[in-house]
Amino acid sequence: MAEKFLAEYFRISVEDGDVISDDAKAESDSISHQRELVTRYIRDKQLYPAVQPLEFVDDGYSGTNFDRPAVKEMLSLVREGKICCIIVKDLSRFGRNYLEVGDYLEQIFPFMGVRFIAINDGYDSNDHIGTTGGIEIAFKSLLYDMYSKDLSEKMRSSLLVRRKRGDFIGPRAPFGYQFSENKKVLAVDEAAAQYVRRIFGLACEGYGTGKIAQILNKEKIPTPGWYKNREKQQYHIMDGEGYWNCGKVRKVLQNKVYLGTVVNGRTKVTEVGGSNFRQVPDAEQICVPDMHEAIITEQEFLLASEVIENRGCQQGKRHDRRSESILQGKLRCGHCKRSLIRIKCTKIPCFTCKKAAYKQESGCVSERLSEPELEAAVLERINQELGQEILDRKDQEPDAVYLATDGRQSKFPSIKEMKKMCMALEKKQDLLKREKRYLYEQYKLDQMERRIYLNRVEILREEESRLSEQLQKIQDEREQREEESSSHQEEVEYTGKMESLTREVVDEWIEAIYVYGKSQFDIVYKEKIKKSKKSIKNC
Repeated sequence: MAEKFLAEYFRISVEDGDVISDDAKAESDSISHQRELVTRYIRDKQLYPAVQPLEFVDDGYSGTNFDRPAVKEMLSLVREGKICCIIVKDLSRFGRNYLEVGDYLEQIFPFMGVRFIAINDGYDSNDHIGTTGGIEIAFKSLLYDMYSKDLSEKMRSSLLVRRKRGDFIGPRAPFGYQFSENKKVLAVDEAAAQYVRRIFGLACEGYGTGKIAQILNKEKIPTPGWYKNREKQQYHIMDGEGYWNCGKVRKVLQNKVYLGTVVNGRTKVTEVGGSNFRQVPDAEQICVPDMHEAIITEQEFLLASEVIENRGCQQGKRHDRRSESILQGKLRCGHCKRSLIRIKCTKIPCFTCKKAAYKQESGCVSERLSEPELEAAVLERINQELGQEILDRKDQEPDAVYLATDGRQSKFPSIKEMKKMCMALEKKQDLLKREKRYLYEQYKLDQMERRIYLNRVEILREEESRLSEQLQKIQDEREQREEESSSHQEEVEYTGKMESLTREVVDEWIEAIYVYGKSQFDIVYKEKIKKSKKSIKNC
């Protein structure tokens, strides 16, 4: 019989952590207090002394849904039949969604033979075998659900008041500012503010964002991320320093915070308890002027805005965003390892390193590499490195052994035979599921003792596990055979040289292409292509 565990589940959400006016509630919902309460309950009741306890903690996750890492891991073990009991402080810790919590308490946990205990609610599923938890538990679940939604609305209303009041809401101060003592008002950071004034000054002189970025890099002015990281590591920067580019410059020039205006409500959550956000239109954002000291004047801001609007790609030329290059996403700079950008505003599309365009002494690829020439060079290199090896592999068949159900070794069955085997195993799995449903119905109708029901269900679970492993093994072998068959078919049809490069070939064979200059590049092939080359060379 598989090893069983006693699950201790703890959760605290951001909303619970923010309720600091009521010290008792903040303490009762803390992880440490929940752990102490559950541990004391297990010790006093002498629950499952021979069973190993497992702790699952979701720190900072809402209970309005079950999209939580720890609860997902716990429920996965429940499905595998490895959990015998789940203990929580109260039902709200497990979840605040009335319908989903009810499904688990009344349907899923009884069916899986899992005991559920909510200490403060006085609920123990062993006291309600064959029945539901009663109207009291259902009512409490509903109240927890309503409380969560009500709390969310109150927090949203409170946040709206703070936004309209002009409080700065954000974890980090914008570039050029720092937090004042009360954390609600921004104060000018003179060291960074001079860089902001420099950027607006260049824009007012008529420089475009690209030229401004080049000047900033030449003058070694730190980027916002690099500047913040000097005090404390807050951002991940690929080469440790970063560099100015059009996007970073434009973000500074378009930010109204430098006028002394606080802009809040740029994004909005799509649903209560969800983690998806949508962008809010500019007209719906909350802007409160004169909330802190301005770094630039309104005239400078408007002049810089005009410069941004009048700059861009060639006017009057239509650019089709859907026309992507065959090598798009595969080309990387051999020096900084960043992806090369594709320039479409020219007669012939080309690639270059974005960093080199703004930082001349970077050592990156500074020249514009013609897209057709790059494709031709990559095609020629592929034909040179892989062509002969693929031809040599035409007549080679993989040696494989199939372990039959009776333990004998025989030749691999065909893909068609393996599909039939999978279908047969899936039918057996369906029969086991029907048998489990039938046993559950008999048990719910009091036509079968609990001990007999649990023993039979355990036997069915073990058989299900065995069939699942066998099915997974055959499916993996079948996929591998189909892949090898497809690859071998392509190789048989190979005539020695590819006439043209396709996106399918690039995605199938190439991991990345590191470019060092014109006709200077290294191709990194995908793992299966590397193995193919290695096995061919060792033949």
